[in-house]
Amino acid sequence: MTEENMPVSTSSASSPQEKAWLAGGSLLLALLALGGVVVLSVQGYSQLHTLENQLARRIGEFDTASRDARVAAKSANEALADLQNRLLALESRAQDTQNQQIALTAMYQELARSADERVLADIEQTLLLAQQQLQLAGNIKAALIGLEAADARLSQLAKPQFAALHRSIIKDIERLKLMPAADIEGMNARLEVLILGVDKLKPESDREETSRRPGPHVSISALGTLENLSREAWAEIKSLLRIRRLDHPDLPLLTPEQSFFLKQNLKLRLLTARLSLLQRDEATFRVDMKAAMVWVNSYFNRQDPATRVFLDSLEKLLLAPVALQDAHINLSVRTLRAMRGTRE
Repeated sequence: MTEENMPVSTSSASSPQEKAWLAGGSLLLALLALGGVVVLSVQGYSQLHTLENQLARRIGEFDTASRDARVAAKSANEALADLQNRLLALESRAQDTQNQQIALTAMYQELARSADERVLADIEQTLLLAQQQLQLAGNIKAALIGLEAADARLSQLAKPQFAALHRSIIKDIERLKLMPAADIEGMNARLEVLILGVDKLKPESDREETSRRPGPHVSISALGTLENLSREAWAEIKSLLRIRRLDHPDLPLLTPEQSFFLKQNLKLRLLTARLSLLQRDEATFRVDMKAAMVWVNSYFNRQDPATRVFLDSLEKLLLAPVALQDAHINLSVRTLRAMRGTRE
């Protein structure tokens, strides 16, 4: 067999079979394709059904979640509304509290100002009393006691608004401590002794003769009776007369009654000087003391030891200081009044 004859014979011999086979194969393939399509359709339907079920489940879950969310949102809104109400209530309470705090602060400031005013009023009273002690009595010790009491009170309070007043009081205290204090008590005692000693002074008219020469001794046996009687009469006449030496011949002689009133007037002069001393009235004190010295020098016996001691005491008292120079606390008083004026 040749190659050229083989196909011819094959195609001619198998042509119907091939067609049958081809038709069967095509049918089989169609059936297979149809089965595949059916299978795929079933699978697709199954998947679609599964997807539908999943989607329905998901939608149900979403609806449930949405309902829960709506419930939660509603609860949240209710809670938010409740919180807002509570917040408004708290803000109202906070406003009330703030108003109360402002009122309490104002009340406290008013009370603090009232307390400060009371302190300033008390210290002002103390300073005025101290100033009166200095001006009327010149009593530095009493003034220092008042100033030190005010200083102690301000130190205990330790408030900055009182710092200027505290410094002024301290300066006045130190200045008063350096001032010399007049011995008013000692001078008063000496004046009292002088007043009591006025009665011991002897007037100029009571000056006694220091010496007398005795008359001649007459022997009765040597003279006659008539001569003796004449001499005795003359001696009696001379005893009725007394010749005295007066240092101030221009002054009239004083009777006992006039001497009494002179001593009483001298006592009044000394009492007036004593009152001026206690009042620190130096001018009046010196006028009264000079007048007392003039009276003693003019009307009393300066040779008498009591008169000399009396005049010496008067001279010492006349030279002693009475009034205090610059005895004041004006700095403290001005500072306190400036503080009170600023507050008012």
